[in-house]
Amino acid sequence: MVVYCRISDDREGRQNGVDRQERQCRALADKNGDEVVAVFTDDDRSAYSGKPRPDYVKMLAFLRAGHADGAYALAPTRFYRRLDDGLEFFKLITEKNLEVETLKQGRYDLSTADGRRDALRAAVDAQHEAEQISERVRDAKADTLARGEYRGGPRPFGYEADGTTPRSLKCPQCPAVDGFVIKREDDEETGSFSITPVCGECGADAEIAEGSEAWHVGKATDAIIAGDSLRSVCRDLSASGIRTVARRYKQPDGSRGEPESREWQPPEVRKMLLRPRNAGLIDHRGEIVGTAAWPALVTEERWRACKAVLERPERRTTTGNGRVWLGSGLYRCGVPGCTETMRCSTSGKGTGGTHLPAYRCRTGKHITRVAGPLDEHITNLVLVRLSRPDARAVLLPPPRAAEKREDLAATANALRGKLEALAADYADDLITRQQMLDGTALTRKRLETVEARMEAQAQQSVLASLPLGTAKVVEEWPDYHLDKKRAIVDSLMTVTLLPARRGRPAGFQPGVSKSYFNPDAVRIDWKQGG
Repeated sequence: MVVYCRISDDREGRQNGVDRQERQCRALADKNGDEVVAVFTDDDRSAYSGKPRPDYVKMLAFLRAGHADGAYALAPTRFYRRLDDGLEFFKLITEKNLEVETLKQGRYDLSTADGRRDALRAAVDAQHEAEQISERVRDAKADTLARGEYRGGPRPFGYEADGTTPRSLKCPQCPAVDGFVIKREDDEETGSFSITPVCGECGADAEIAEGSEAWHVGKATDAIIAGDSLRSVCRDLSASGIRTVARRYKQPDGSRGEPESREWQPPEVRKMLLRPRNAGLIDHRGEIVGTAAWPALVTEERWRACKAVLERPERRTTTGNGRVWLGSGLYRCGVPGCTETMRCSTSGKGTGGTHLPAYRCRTGKHITRVAGPLDEHITNLVLVRLSRPDARAVLLPPPRAAEKREDLAATANALRGKLEALAADYADDLITRQQMLDGTALTRKRLETVEARMEAQAQQSVLASLPLGTAKVVEEWPDYHLDKKRAIVDSLMTVTLLPARRGRPAGFQPGVSKSYFNPDAVRIDWKQGG
């Protein structure tokens, strides 16, 4: 005989449930005088979800091969939760004349019509019970969604285990570091609400503590908006000692190990920064449906600006040859009448038969220039300009008057509430289907416009994040993402490659000079403060 043990949810990875099932089944086998030749265990596996149960499949193959005479389990629902699985199992029992017994319902008897009917009813009941549980869970989550509340799951980075309180907060008026309360204020006129963390001691509005997880979410958001790469954000988090939320990761044997936090990787940072919850928004199936009942870590404007940067098609991990070099698509061809930009490729041979990357006019007919020395020349010009003492005053726009940025967020929330109201009015037969569709289309269009304005408001000059006027910009330049370097070049200058004179440039010494690069064949038109 074999023993089959299964538990649907074992997030702790302790296997207490399956171990207990095995002991009880072995005791029943001993009582019946049967020998247990194998034990099959699916820990943390649902029988209703349809996902593979590796050991269940192995058990069926083991029985089908005739290696055992039957099986023990805690209850029929350990074997199956879906009707089709039950029918497959009954077919195997009948074909192989297997003995199957459970602690809860006794021995299977499929030799009679009544026995087969009872087994079939048990399978139907098992699926019915699973569907009822699924409906209750779904309804409970729908209610939670409507209230904008946390729907459960692992602790979100930047928040406490309740999924609502930012991690961590501080009070600007008293030394309190805990005991904060999430205050909700409803606006009856618009149907929206606002969420504010307040100090439980003095009642002052709480602030996000510098250096905390929540603070680093905001810092990483601003870094991406400023043009930094995900890898540079990972390095910053690592240098600050900030790791991922501890999780029980799946082990090779299928079990879950002890809670373990890890170093951040670019895909994880990207996923974390794209969460609508960072902006205090709640989403359902990829669509933002309203304001969440937890405080935002960043404004919606900043989140949308970060989201727009991360979702740009050109921000791909594996870049083509054209984007490995600084000036692809930026440098312009200087042949009279040509309006094309330059692209970089490695076709053609250089000194010693090696392939040298070179910029070529997109027409394929005009200018060709070796990439390395040209990019080095442009980089030197950029760094000299950024390091000048007057760089900040000259290159950055004057500060704008304070804007009421929160007005746009309030407008967006009101429009989302209007979408919900339209759906509710149609459900209550207060408006026709066409009125609901027309109202929804118009409201969505207005919402998209507001969201685009929020995204634009949060955009800033790529130069604003640089240590302008100091030598530090030279030290940091090698660590900048290529996209950020290109944006800096594009904001400072227009580079035009002019036709070069034939022959070697003045001062060139064979065997001493590195290349034929001639800076006089490059025209720089400064866009600001050159």
